[in-house]
Amino acid sequence: TRSIGSVCKNLYTVFMCVPRAHFFPKISIRKSGARHTQGCRLHSFMAGEKLKVILEAEKIGNQAAGRKYGVPQLCVRDWQRKKEKLSSCNKNRRAFCGKRAQFPQVEVALADYIQDRHQLGYAVSTEMIQMKARDIAKEHGIPITQFKASRGWVTRFMRRNGLSVRRHSTISQCLPDQKTSLMGQIGNADQTAVYFENPSNTTVNAVGGKSVRVRTGGREKQWCTVMLTILADGKKLPPYVIFKRKTLPKNEKFPPGIIVRAQKKGWMDNDLVIDWLKCVWQCWPGSLLKMPNMLVMDSFRGHLTEVVKERLKDGKTDQVIIPRGMTSLLQPLDVCINRPFKAHVSGMYTEWAATVVHDTTPTGKMKAPTLAQMYAWIIAAWKLIPEDLVVKSFKKCSISNSIDGSEDDALWESNDDVVSSSGESESSSESEDDN
Repeated sequence: TRSIGSVCKNLYTVFMCVPRAHFFPKISIRKSGARHTQGCRLHSFMAGEKLKVILEAEKIGNQAAGRKYGVPQLCVRDWQRKKEKLSSCNKNRRAFCGKRAQFPQVEVALADYIQDRHQLGYAVSTEMIQMKARDIAKEHGIPITQFKASRGWVTRFMRRNGLSVRRHSTISQCLPDQKTSLMGQIGNADQTAVYFENPSNTTVNAVGGKSVRVRTGGREKQWCTVMLTILADGKKLPPYVIFKRKTLPKNEKFPPGIIVRAQKKGWMDNDLVIDWLKCVWQCWPGSLLKMPNMLVMDSFRGHLTEVVKERLKDGKTDQVIIPRGMTSLLQPLDVCINRPFKAHVSGMYTEWAATVVHDTTPTGKMKAPTLAQMYAWIIAAWKLIPEDLVVKSFKKCSISNSIDGSEDDALWESNDDVVSSSGESESSSESEDDN
C-alpha cells in the first residue's frame, strides 16, 4: 500500500504537467446571434438595443431572449426593471453611470434658455452657455466658489442633455416689422418678350403633302420687351415697351396708353429701370399721394442697383424681391397675367395673318407687322386683361390675402381655373352690358 504522501505527490506531478485548460476551459457563448467574447472585451448594449431585448423577452420569455441575443438572464431582468428609464433616455446611451448634476435647477433653466434661442433662430455658443449659467447660478444664490461653469462642466452638461456643437446648415434673417398697405398701393412689375410674328406650328393642308409652307414676313425671331405693371386692386399701369433699335423712328406719334423706348439689344437695363420708375411707377395717381407703397419684383440685377433702391426709397416704396426660381409661384404676372396677355397678342397676329391682302415689299415678299401695329396690339391685349384676374393673381400668390385666413383657398386654385373663371365673369359682364 502506498502512503497518502506519495499519492498526493504523484497527483501534483500530473497536475503540473497537464495544461490548465484541460481542467478549467474558457467559457464562450456560441448560440446563434450571440457575440463570441473569448479574447475580446464584453459587448456593451445601447438603450435602443436593450429595449429590443426587453420586447423580445415579453414575447418569448427572458431565458429565450437571453439565448437569442447572448445576454445573461440576470441582465434581461435588470433591464426590464429599468424599462421606463430606458425609454425616456437617449437611444445611444449605454449606461446610467456617471456623476449626477450638482445643481439641477441651473441646468433646467439653462436648457430652457437654449431651447428659446433655438426657436428664435439664434446661435448658441459654449461661451454663451457659460455666461448664462453663471447668471442663473447667481439668481439662485449659488456662490461663484461652488459653481464656476468651467469648460468641463459645459461638456458634461451638454452630454447629459443630448446637446452637441453643430455647424449651421442655413442662415436665417429676421423678418421686417409687419406693415400694412392699401390694395391700390401694392404693385408688381415684370418684363416679358413679345414677338413681332407668332405663326402657328401647325396648319391645315392636303393629306400626303411632302412639304407644308407657311408664309411670314421674316420677323419670327424679332421681339420687343414689354414691362407690365399691375396693382392689387385690379388697376393696370401703361405698358413700357422696349424695341431692339438704336433710335426710334423720327416723327413717330405714339398712341396714348403706352410708353415706347429703344435699346440696342432690346433688353431692360439699369437706365431703363430708372426711366420706368419716373414714367410709370411714380406717375400714376396713387403714387402722387406720397403714401407708403410696396413693389414686388424679381431678382433681375437691374432691380437691385443702389440707384434704383434710392429712387424707390425717395418715393416711399418698399421693394420686395422674389428669390431666384420662385417667380412661378410668387409673382402675379408670371402666374396669371403674362400667358393670357401673350395669347391675346398672338390672336391678333393670327387675325391679321388671315386677311387675304397684305402689303408687300418691292421683291414681292409679305411685309411684317409695323411698329404701329405692334403698339395697337399691345394696347388692345392689355385692355383685354380683366381687373378681376389681376385681383385674383395677387391672392393666388398670397400677397394681398386677408390676414384672418378667410381667403387662403385661392392659394390652391390652379392657374387655369383662375384664368378661366375670370374670363367667364368678364364675358358675362359684357353680355349684360349688351342687353
